[in-house]
Amino acid sequence: MGAEATERVRGALLAGSALAVLVGGGWWWRESAPATGPLVARVAPTPTAGSPLDRLLVSVDPEDGGVLPGPRETLVLQEEPSAPARAEVAYPVWAERSHLDGAGPPLVRQTAAAADEDYLLLVGCTGPGKLTVTFSGTGDGGSGLPVDCTGASATVTVTASGGPLQVRFVATGGGVDLDARLSALS
Repeated sequence: MGAEATERVRGALLAGSALAVLVGGGWWWRESAPATGPLVARVAPTPTAGSPLDRLLVSVDPEDGGVLPGPRETLVLQEEPSAPARAEVAYPVWAERSHLDGAGPPLVRQTAAAADEDYLLLVGCTGPGKLTVTFSGTGDGGSGLPVDCTGASATVTVTASGGPLQVRFVATGGGVDLDARLSALS
């Protein structure tokens, strides 16, 4: 075989190899492509994690209506329709998640508060016991707020008298899992 014939065989092998690579690549491309056409969505309920208050508290973006993540976002609250229409914005002061066994001392959270500053306490609990919330530093010296430990949340607005604002959580009759958030209203 001459040099010219060898060059032709090499050229034919090179062209055949290139064609085989192109055909193999095209086949792979079509097999790897995502499916087109109508897709069926499969939705199944899944258990949610977290406390009952996490599932109840959401913040909505006023521009697009989307739900904002996390409890650190600003929460806008609207007063009752019978009251004068005034929007309030809540800024988180503290959040507490604890287990109270009912035998130990009460859980006390404290914050420095200016006189006539309004606060919103959102509290919920689960468990066999009962929870009572009391305040000091509000000037009213009222009785405690009883909270049913069914997972539902209770809200109360308090006005500080100046100085430290203390919130006490007392469990009686068994243990409770507490979830509470205090926010300053503006």
